Amino acid sequence: MKDAGRTRSISAATAAGSSSGDQTLALGSSVPGLKPTTVLGGRYEILHLLGEGGMGAVYKAQDCELDRLVALKVIRPELAYSPEILKRFKQELILARQVTHKNVIRIYDLGEADGLKFLTMEYVEGSDLKTLLREQGKFAPAEAVRVMQQVCRALDASHSEGVIHRDLKPSNVMLNKQRKVLVMDFGLARTQDSNGLTFTGALVGTPEYMAPEQAKGQPVDAQSDIYAAGLIFYELLTGKMPYPAESALQSLMRRTQERAVPVSQLDNSVPRVLSGIVSRCLEPERRNRYQNAAELLADLEAYQPSGAQSSTGVLRERVAVPRLYKWLTIVLATALVATAGVTAWRKLFRAPEGPHATVSVLVSDFENKTSEPVFDGTLEPAFTVALEGAPFITSYNRDQAHKLATRLQPGATVLSEQLARLVATREGIGTVVTGSIMRDGGTYRVSVKAEDGVTGKAFSNRSQRADKKDVLAAMGNLAAQVRRALGDTSPESIQLAAAETFTTGSLEAAHEYAVGQTAQLAGRWNDAIEHFHKALEFDPRMGRAYATMAVTYYNMGQVQQAGKYFQLALANIDRMSDREKYRTRGGYYLLIRNTDKAIEEQTELVKQYPADSAGLANLALAYFFRRDMGRALEEARKGLAIYPKNIVQRSNLGLYAMYAGDFDTAIREEGAVLEMNSSLVMAYMGTALPQLGEGHPEQAIETYGRLEKLGPQGASAAASGLADVALYEGRVRDAIKLLEKGASEDLANKNADGAANKLAILAQAHLLAGETMGAVRAADRALLQSKETGVTFWAARAYLEANNSKRALALAQQLSSKLESDPQAYAKLIEGEAALKQGNAQDAIRLFTESRKLADTWMGRFDYARAYIASGAFAEAESDLEVCQKRRGEATAVFLDEAPSYFVFPAVYYYLGRAQEGLKSPVSKNSYAVFVGIKEKGGQDPILADARRRLK
Repeated sequence: MKDAGRTRSISAATAAGSSSGDQTLALGSSVPGLKPTTVLGGRYEILHLLGEGGMGAVYKAQDCELDRLVALKVIRPELAYSPEILKRFKQELILARQVTHKNVIRIYDLGEADGLKFLTMEYVEGSDLKTLLREQGKFAPAEAVRVMQQVCRALDASHSEGVIHRDLKPSNVMLNKQRKVLVMDFGLARTQDSNGLTFTGALVGTPEYMAPEQAKGQPVDAQSDIYAAGLIFYELLTGKMPYPAESALQSLMRRTQERAVPVSQLDNSVPRVLSGIVSRCLEPERRNRYQNAAELLADLEAYQPSGAQSSTGVLRERVAVPRLYKWLTIVLATALVATAGVTAWRKLFRAPEGPHATVSVLVSDFENKTSEPVFDGTLEPAFTVALEGAPFITSYNRDQAHKLATRLQPGATVLSEQLARLVATREGIGTVVTGSIMRDGGTYRVSVKAEDGVTGKAFSNRSQRADKKDVLAAMGNLAAQVRRALGDTSPESIQLAAAETFTTGSLEAAHEYAVGQTAQLAGRWNDAIEHFHKALEFDPRMGRAYATMAVTYYNMGQVQQAGKYFQLALANIDRMSDREKYRTRGGYYLLIRNTDKAIEEQTELVKQYPADSAGLANLALAYFFRRDMGRALEEARKGLAIYPKNIVQRSNLGLYAMYAGDFDTAIREEGAVLEMNSSLVMAYMGTALPQLGEGHPEQAIETYGRLEKLGPQGASAAASGLADVALYEGRVRDAIKLLEKGASEDLANKNADGAANKLAILAQAHLLAGETMGAVRAADRALLQSKETGVTFWAARAYLEANNSKRALALAQQLSSKLESDPQAYAKLIEGEAALKQGNAQDAIRLFTESRKLADTWMGRFDYARAYIASGAFAEAESDLEVCQKRRGEATAVFLDEAPSYFVFPAVYYYLGRAQEGLKSPVSKNSYAVFVGIKEKGGQDPILADARRRLK
């Protein structure tokens, strides 16, 4: 109770039958006044009046016998002899004693003294929610969630004892000074197996907070309390009630006929996930609400963990975090999902206080009893991915299981339950899941069974009926039930709220989309593209398919195609949820390297959907593009710890390590990737580039040799890599041949980006060969294929060497006109190199400084050093060249796009020697020697002769 020096309407904490606290009953007589210092029954010293209502008055009193403060509720004398009223007082005592929980007010005793009947209860120094709402208005979402979490725990405790409150409302919820919530006034409560205490022809409870079934005179249950909790939550978040009307009765009638306006429509500052939770509480039909308080609490905990647990044991600690860390290039939200209708299932989680033991699962072939091919091979991947939403679950590779099954039973083409158990026994797999789909009248029945991998004892056997368009969604539901049986406590509704969604009315489109995502997750880009195209044939406005195709093309290095499909995705963004919109826009901004906007979109996504793994991954990627390698590595390691068998995620870690200069880690991680998928092109690139970085060109050549056998994409990447090694070693002529041939093959294969990159590097090769006009021609050809930043920068360098500064500066102007910081930074580098070419080192340094303010690039540091040497500032040059050495990982692909460029790095040793020589340091000869040692195999580098001369 609030220890106030004023009298106010009696709060639910203190009034028996507290509906009267909101609706004062005109009973014709007043509550007997108990003056301060009065000692009631020789035990309770009255301190002062706390509040007064229709049923009686509540005092703050001192229990002299037990030396504690209590709230003393005195019933009006004229009501004290009413059998019904006395029953309600006794009911409150009996039921409150049944429910022992820290968030439920404690009732001590029912007493009678000096002609007065009274209850004594726990004294609470604080205010009820009704008062707080009146005094301070709506609550901040985080505070509202904290309050409702505690309300749910109180309801969970009472419902576990079979006690329904029936009169839950803000004035029945106290908040003490420590922000602890106490639910009180069980005067109208009843047990679920009782008939309750009602007055003939009367509504029992407070109309403003009644559930629709109460208004209809139907039996109440736990879900009636859930509805009231939803009304309280609505009011806490908005400061308003959801059914405005001229009278409480009209408002009550509206509740029986219509859904509440979503909270987020009334107040767009309220996160949509909370709005969804409230809306589910307020469903008119109780079957559509949360089934119990534990389920509601689980959703609130998933949104905002409190660290507290229900003392009833109904709720357990939550497990694990989001999974699926996507490709280094663009992460977007293309995690493999089981999709149908408007929902794509991916289950997301919060971090636990302790890890769950790993559970291995093998999903056998589901039996298709429908004779409809669309279900062949469709259900198992959907179920597997939904199952692996719990990070502690590891799914055994089904392809490998099929191979083992064939060995165990030659000629077997189906991974049956029996064969799956044999495989499980051999491989030490703990759980086998079997399933089937069959026609069931006009619908389908999908069944799954989870059993011990060795004994075959079933521990979960579930089935669900669904329309054809909802079959994949049913797989998500069934997988969730199996996960729970395996120990996953993640709430299903948060999985739905946080899951990736897309809108399509076509099962076939959903099927092709899911299959495409399976291929994408496995790094089979071409297969993924094929299936996404098929999905779009079934539904040309399926925005998510365009977005995932854009990501796949980017992962393949085809930036222009990626841009095209992102534009198509944005054109269909109205078919996406808010969550998808954030993801799609964020992915597009990552594509064009607008890191500020990418961070803005992804930060907002993560803010509204804290468990969104794609959002977290994209946010890390945006920081990577800002060259914050430490942050990128940290996020990558977190992702891999959660989902260690995700090959794309592991490849990410390897690439981040490569750019950070940790070549050993990069090679090790990409090697692990290749053990899982020997055809993943990027894993070969992520191996060969660090091998070259460690000074082992022969190893890089061997890796590229394996890569070029993997079809057109592999051959294209290998050609770029082999040319990079050749330029690194000074074998310029070899590089020119490789690049010419590779570009021609790319053009034949309609790979414009691959051709443009090769032609841009070809221009650099011609410059190294002293062939200025050849460099210009290659630059011209490159720009016909692409205007990407890297291509434009290399072309501008060729024009500068050909003394065509006008053309180079025009390209710089094009880059500077872009919104992103990286192109602007490279534009300044071009301008600075033009100044340096003209012998104006000071202007060059100024322009390089402006470039660094935009983006601290590796090339910028290298150009700085060259300008400092030209101006005689050798100490400054040495400093920047040491930075280049420390950041050598970035030199592997200077535009952070995995396009090989390590050929630029050896010159660092030459210019470092120049700086050290200028400082008259004897170690300059060591630097020259390193440069010469790298280049002498080819002997065609233009500065090699000068390095040899200086070395002598």
